[in-house]
Order: sequence, then structure tokens, then C-alpha cells
Amino acid sequence: MGIARFSEQWIERVKSSADIVEVIGRRVELRQSGKNYVGLCPFHSEKTPSFTVNPEKQFYHCFGCGKGGNVINFVMDTENLAFPEAVVKLAQEKGIPVPAASPGEQRREKEREQLRQVNQLAARYYYRNLRLPAGAQARAYLQGRGIGQELARSFFLGFALDEWDGLLAFLTAQGVDPAIAQAAGLVTSSKRGFIDRFRGRLMFPICDHLGRFVGFGGRSIGDAQPKYLNTGQTLVFNKGQILYGLNWSKEDIKAQDQVVIVEGYTDLISLFAVGQRNVVASLGTAFTSAHARLLRRFCSQAVIAFDGDTAGQRAAWRGMEVLHASGLQVRVASLTGGEDPDTFARTQGVEAVRVWLNTARPFREYQIDRIISQHDVETREGKLAASTELVTLLAQLTSAVERDEYIHYAAERLGVREDSLAAEVGRRLGIAGVSRVQNRRNHRRGTKRRRALEQPMEAGEDLREREVLRYLLQEPDLLREVQARGVTAQDFQDPDYRHVFISLSESISDERGTAIASKLLSLPPPGASWEECLESFLAVLKRRRLRKIEEKLSLLENDREGFDVRMELYQLLKEYYGICRDDSY
Repeated sequence: MGIARFSEQWIERVKSSADIVEVIGRRVELRQSGKNYVGLCPFHSEKTPSFTVNPEKQFYHCFGCGKGGNVINFVMDTENLAFPEAVVKLAQEKGIPVPAASPGEQRREKEREQLRQVNQLAARYYYRNLRLPAGAQARAYLQGRGIGQELARSFFLGFALDEWDGLLAFLTAQGVDPAIAQAAGLVTSSKRGFIDRFRGRLMFPICDHLGRFVGFGGRSIGDAQPKYLNTGQTLVFNKGQILYGLNWSKEDIKAQDQVVIVEGYTDLISLFAVGQRNVVASLGTAFTSAHARLLRRFCSQAVIAFDGDTAGQRAAWRGMEVLHASGLQVRVASLTGGEDPDTFARTQGVEAVRVWLNTARPFREYQIDRIISQHDVETREGKLAASTELVTLLAQLTSAVERDEYIHYAAERLGVREDSLAAEVGRRLGIAGVSRVQNRRNHRRGTKRRRALEQPMEAGEDLREREVLRYLLQEPDLLREVQARGVTAQDFQDPDYRHVFISLSESISDERGTAIASKLLSLPPPGASWEECLESFLAVLKRRRLRKIEEKLSLLENDREGFDVRMELYQLLKEYYGICRDDSY
């Protein structure tokens, strides 16, 4: 669902119809204090209420953590919904008709809803079968994997009978058109007509993050191949966008600000069984940027806990780069000897799982160690081969500080001189013959120039100001970083943005600032990360300051008289080249 079809007037109607005190009061115990209401902040732990709700302006703000916004922002943050999902939820609660999409989109949404409903019916059918005498073999398999009745019920596990048309007959009796069942990936067509896609399999229902049934994973109980069979791609199911278990684990992920990522269904269920509930599974497919973006909405840290075999290690390698690129802090919890999280959790227990996950290593360390482990570094040839791979990896790191840290780590692990490894990395970057300090400066400058040219944001300096300010409103702690980079209120050309920046800097609040902040916080989430927004804004400031000096120089160009003019020219040129050389931009 896109936001484009929601007009500002309609969004404003939804906001004005939803009483912010009533909506927030469902989650926060509020008490009236003068014109406002106060309570304990739902976004951070506190004993003294610092969370305030203003019913007149329909705005909330926490003086402890800085969180604030309107009723839509609150629903987004507390229920982990995107802007369109939050505003539609509020509209439906208030009985406000959601604007009609195009006829084509309306038709597709109707089809999607039909597929979700059919999947839910199928889940009920499979769930019932597991508890019948015919499901005895599947129940025995689950018992052997440590999954008892309670766990099976919690995850709505089921069983597909070893029949050609058991599900088809059930759905037909419920009035479902076989063509709809086929579109949902539940039946296939053959010479004998429609037949069940899943037969003789333990069934794992798959839901999207909102808890809607979108597909299934079927595990063969006998010798049938493939061992695992998933729903094919449909209008509601795409393995590259769905994470198994997120509908059950999202609250724990948000509370811990961390997600543990495993490969399979039983890995997740076994970790749940020992109390590790902040887990999702990748459905055995390559981890995608869509997966990473989805998780980024719930947390800032990810621990990859894939199998210890070669295939699991390859999958972990691919996944960690995707997660890192999305802005998540990534660590790897390694297993050895071909172990998997399912077996480890069942055999080692709660405490061992806790220690295992808490000792997860930064993913760069994991990458370096894995490269070294694949070579016999006791031999000259093995050491040279490993160093070649390490240089390729290290040269890809865009952060100069990160690169220097891991050059040091890799040199120690490989048993070579740090300067030698740094020189090789420098040559790969095309900056051979200069010191590591100079390498760091040159590379950082080059990286920032590339980022400034490649920002995934709309053009316009006012947008750069706005996006930085929106991040500051959501996370006031970032203000110190901005001020440390030399940014002042005068760097905001938009007077409204300048006013809000001053309010944040001086911790003051007024009606004008609150109104501007409310409007900014009601916008959809920024399209770029904080780091990208800040670097882009600093690039704008650099251009502005250089332009200002160039204008002054132009005015002085024809005025060649007087010592004062020469001194001003000298100062301007000194400032100009100082800005050009300054690495803080």
C-alpha cells in the first residue's frame, strides 16, 4: 500500500478524529496534570513520569528520551507499523473510509485478501490433521525434535495428509474456488485435475509481520524429496520479503533492540523453547535487502546464528554484508562441527544458549578468521594466499577507522607486520607510498565526496536540512554529534528549521516549535540512513561556506588598495583552503 493515494486532507482528517489521549491511554497509564496528561514513557525505562500528552495540540513528548510526535507517530513506534499501515489502522478504528486505489490496485488487494483467507483456512485444516490418528507419525517426529503439544500449538503446526486431494476437498466444501487455491500455491493442476501441493508433510504456517497467513513450509516425514517444500511465489508470499516468526517475535526484538537470525523453522522454535524469543528465520533463502529493511524497523542490532556447516557459513557471509549495508550492527554467533541452533538449544540448554549468543563476535572478525582458517598459514604459500584475500576484504571497508582497526587485527591473526599489510591495502586503494595516516585522510575525503554525489535522496538543500532535523527530533542524542561537527542554528536557511534547531539546542519549547515538530514527525520515515543524511547535509554546508567566501573574494577582486584589503584577502583564502582540507565535512 503506497502513501501516494492519501491526500494531506485525508491524513489530517484521520489525525483529528483520533483522540491522542485515548489512543496513548491504551498503552500508557495517564493522569491529568493541569491541561496535559503525564505517565511513564513507553519508549524507555523510567520511575518518574516524564512523558507528556497535550490534548489541545494532539502532541506527545518525553522529556527523558526526547521521543515525540502526533498520534500517527505513536502508533508507528509502538506497533512497528509503516506510515501507511498506521494511518489506515487509525482510519479503520474510527470508521473513516480509506481512499479508493485505482481499479487495478483495488482488484489486486481483493485478490491478496482472498489468498490470505484461503491460507488461513488451510492452516486450520492442517492444524486439525496433526491431532488426528493420521498425524501420529508427524507428532512422533516433533517429539523427537523436542517439540511438544504446547509448542506445536503456539506455532500452529499442522500435517498434510498423504492424499491427493484432502485439502482440495476441504476447501471446496468451504466454497473456495480451486483456482483461488491454486493462486495461493496450495494446489496444482495435473492431468487428473487439481491436486494438493503438500502431501505427507509436517506443515509450518508462515505469516507476515502483521500475523496474516501468507504461505507454508512443508517438511517431508518420509523419504519424499525435496526434504523441505515452500509455497511458491504468490501475490502475498515472496521468500525474499518474508521472515518466519517475526509476527511472534517482533515485540521481543524491539524490547531487546536485537534480532537473532537463524535459517530454519525448527531452529527458531527450539530457541523459543529455551526462552530466546527475539528470533526470526530466513526460510532457507539468501538474505535480502528487503529482509534487512524490515528488521531495521524493529531494532539496530543483528546476530547471525546460522548452521556451522559450510553451507551455513556461506549463507552467513552473504547475510552479514546485506545487514551491515542496511545500517544494522552485525555480530556472528558461530557453531562448530556442523552443529545447528536447533540441536545446540535442545542439547545444551538455556544457559549455554545465552552464553553462545552473548559471545557473538563482530562480523568483520568472523570474516577475517574464516579467511585465515581456510589456508595453512604455517606455510609461506598459505600465508600469501590468505593475505591476498584479506587485502581484498580490507580494501572494501569504507570507514578509515574501521579499516585501520581490522588491518591491525588481521595482521596479528595472520602473523605479518601491520605496516606491510597496510601498504598492500593502500596499493589496492591506489594510494601507495603514503603513510597510513594520510591513507586514512585521503580515503575518508574520497568516501565523503562519493557519498555526497550518490545520496539516495531528492535534490534540494532544504530537504537536507529537513531530513537531518527529523532525525534530531526522533533521537535528540544525535544533537551532540551534529554540534561536534560545527553545525549551528545559522546553518539552517529555513527559518522554521532554524527555530526548531535552537529549541532543541537550548531545551526549550514553544507553540511555534511544537507545531513545526509535529508536522515534521508526521511525515513518512526518511529515505536514507542517519549517516547518509548527515554527510549530505555537511556537504551542503561546505558548498554554502565556500560559495560565501567566493562571493566575498569576487567583491574584493578589483579593490587592490590598502593593507586592510590584503589582510582580508589573506584571511578569506586561509579560511577557504581550511574548509577544503577539513575532514569533518
